[in-house]
Amino acid sequence: MQCFMMFILSHLLCPMCSFAYSHRNLFGRNQKLNISLERGQIDSIFCINYTDPWIEGDDKGTSRIIIIQNSRTPGTLMHGNQHDNSSLSIDRVTVGIEFSRALRPKLFPQLSF
Repeated sequence: MQCFMMFILSHLLCPMCSFAYSHRNLFGRNQKLNISLERGQIDSIFCINYTDPWIEGDDKGTSRIIIIQNSRTPGTLMHGNQHDNSSLSIDRVTVGIEFSRALRPKLFPQLSF
């Protein structure tokens, strides 16, 4: 909560800012969580990245990575000014899931969506 409040305060004082939080041993199971936000004069990006190296304690060593990203860019960069002076923005949400498992030593096939 303190980190979030610091971000809000810094955002009010400076419209261009960045914030990042990282936890390398989530729940004591070597799971990783990364959260970041970057806000510039023109665009902004918010990203969450979660890694679980052993899904549910899988004895085969299946790992999972989940990535969620949201970006916003003013549409005037791509489409010019609007005739009615309305603001146009382009929002993109990207979600990715990746699974991998060692079949043999040094052989790690991956499946991504």
